Amino acid sequence: MAAQVTTSPPPVADMHWLGGFVYQYRFAAFAAIVYGAAGGITSALEPYLIGIIVDHVSRGVRLEQVAQDILLLVGLSLVTVLAFWGQRHYSGTIAYGVQSEVRRSVFRHMVTLDQGFYQRYAVGDLISRMYSDMEWVWRVLALGFNRGGSALLTCIVTILLLGSINIPLTVLVFVTLAISTYFQIRAGTALIRLSEEVQDQAGELSSLVQDTVSGIQTLKTFGREDYASRKFLAENQEYRRRWLYFKRRNEPVGMLPQMIAYLTTGIVVVVGGNMALSGQISLGNFTQFLLYLNLISNVLLQLGTIYQRFQQTRGALKRITPLLQPPGIKDADDAIALAQPRGAIRFEHVGLKGSTDGKWLLRDIDLEIPAGQVVGLVGPTGCGKTLLVNLISRVSDPDEGSVYLDGVDLRHLHLDDVRRAVAYVPQSTFLFSQPLHENVRMGKPDLSEEELQRAIHIARVSNDLPQLPHGLETLVGEKGVMLSGGQKQRVAIARAIAHDPAILVLDDALSSVDTRTAAEILGDLRQVLRTRTSIIIAHRVATVKDADLIVVMEGGRIVEQGSHAHLIARQGIYARMVERELDEEARRQADEEASRI
Repeated sequence: MAAQVTTSPPPVADMHWLGGFVYQYRFAAFAAIVYGAAGGITSALEPYLIGIIVDHVSRGVRLEQVAQDILLLVGLSLVTVLAFWGQRHYSGTIAYGVQSEVRRSVFRHMVTLDQGFYQRYAVGDLISRMYSDMEWVWRVLALGFNRGGSALLTCIVTILLLGSINIPLTVLVFVTLAISTYFQIRAGTALIRLSEEVQDQAGELSSLVQDTVSGIQTLKTFGREDYASRKFLAENQEYRRRWLYFKRRNEPVGMLPQMIAYLTTGIVVVVGGNMALSGQISLGNFTQFLLYLNLISNVLLQLGTIYQRFQQTRGALKRITPLLQPPGIKDADDAIALAQPRGAIRFEHVGLKGSTDGKWLLRDIDLEIPAGQVVGLVGPTGCGKTLLVNLISRVSDPDEGSVYLDGVDLRHLHLDDVRRAVAYVPQSTFLFSQPLHENVRMGKPDLSEEELQRAIHIARVSNDLPQLPHGLETLVGEKGVMLSGGQKQRVAIARAIAHDPAILVLDDALSSVDTRTAAEILGDLRQVLRTRTSIIIAHRVATVKDADLIVVMEGGRIVEQGSHAHLIARQGIYARMVERELDEEARRQADEEASRI
C-alpha cells in the first residue's frame, strides 16, 4: 500500500506571506504605528500653530500670548522628536527581527529539499537569493514602519487642516497630488520586471564568483585566469547596464511627487498670495499653506520611496518563492518510527527514471540483503551502482517498486530515522571548513574521545596527524582543501565509523587511497563491517572478493549475484573482470621488475 502524503499548494513569498512574520512582532508593529501616528499628528500641527503665531504678531496680540504660543510650539516639537524616536526604535526591531526570521525559516526549509532542487539552481544564485533579495525585506519594513504611518497620517491631517482654512485652495492642492499619485503607481508597476532582471543578473554574477573561487585550482592549472576575468567583466558590465537602465527609469518616478509639490507650491504662491492681498485669507493662513506644502513635499517623497521599495521587494520575493517549494521527498502522513534498525534491506521490482529525459536508469531490481551481511557492488561506470544505494537513504525514491528496511517500505518510515540508520561515504568527499575532529564528529556530536580515537585509527587518519600543523584541531579549509584526496576519503570513513550506523555504504571510498593503506583500512574495517549491514561499491575486485554477496550491475540492471567463488565458476561478467584485473596486476609487476633490472 502506498504511503499517504498530503499535498498542498506551495507557499508563495508575497506581501501576505511576509505579513505572517510581521505578526510575530505585532507589539513592535503596533508601537511603531502609535508612535508614528503621534509624530504625524504633531508634525502636522506645527505649521498650523506657526500660522496662528504669525497672525497674533501681525495683529499686535499681547506678548504673553505670543510667548505661550511659542512654548506650545516648542512642547509640540519635543513630542514630535520623541514620537519619531520611538517609531525608529520599533521599526528597526521589526525590520531586523522579521528579516532574521524569514532568513532562518527559508534556510531551514532549504535543507529539507532534495538533490533535484540543487541541480536546477546554481550555488551562487541561491546565495544571492538568500542575501541580496533578503535585504529588500529589511529595506521595505524599515522604511515602511519608520515613515509610512506617520507620512500618511501627516498627509491626511494636513489636508483636513488646510480644508479648515480655505476649501477651494485645498481642493486644488488635493487634485494635483491625486494626479501625481496615480501616475506614480502606474509607473512603479512597470518597474517590477526591471527590478527582477537586475536581481537575476546579480544572481548570475554571484554564481560566477562562486564557481571561479571553487574552481581556482583548475583555472590556474589550465591557465584560464584571463578567460575568467573576461567572463566576469562581461557579466559585471551586463549587471551595470541593467542597474543603470532600471535607475534611470526609477529615479524620475521617485522624484515625481517632489516635482508635483514644487508645481503646487507655485500655484499656491500665485493664488494664495492674491487671496492674502485681497483679504480672503490672513497672512498666517498664507504662511500655513506654504509651510504645509513644504511638509507635503517631504511626505510625498517619503511615500514615493516607500512605494518604490514595495515594488522592488515584490520582485525580490518572487525570487525567494522557488526556495519555498515543497520537498520532493518527505514524511508520509502515516509514517512510523524506526527505533532500533537491524539493517535488513530488500529491493522489490525497483525502477528509477531520469529526471530530465524520463529514461529508465534502474529497472527490474530485485535484491535481498539480510541484516549484518557485507555486500560488494561492482560494474562498469554509469551502470547505476550509486543510484541504487541512494535509494536506501531516500536521496531519491523509486518510480516503480519499493525498497524495504526491516520489512517496512522506506516511504512509511520517518525520513530522519532512515537517514540516521545509514552512513554513506561517497567517492567525492565533502568536508566542512571546520577543525578536523569536528568533521569526524559530524554524524555524532556527542562522540566520546575514545570513540573518536578508534574511528581515526581504523580509517588511518592517525597516520597523518603528525604532518598536520595542529593535529585534530587543524582547520581543513573549504571543502577540505588543506587535505589530499586520500586524506579526505579517510576522514569521511572515520566520520561514518563514528556515526555507528546500522547500514554502512562505501561508494568507491578508497579510490584515492594507496594500495597498502587501503589494505590496512580494509583489514581493520572487517570487524566494523561484520557488526552491521555493509555495502561496498568498488572498481577493484580485490576490495569486495571477501564479501558475503557480490552483486554485478550493467545497464541499470542486476546481471549476476553470488559469492566470489560462485561467480568465478559461472565464467560470466564478474569472472572476466577478475581476469582483467589479474592481467593488469601481472603486467604492473612485470614492469616493476623490468625497471629494477
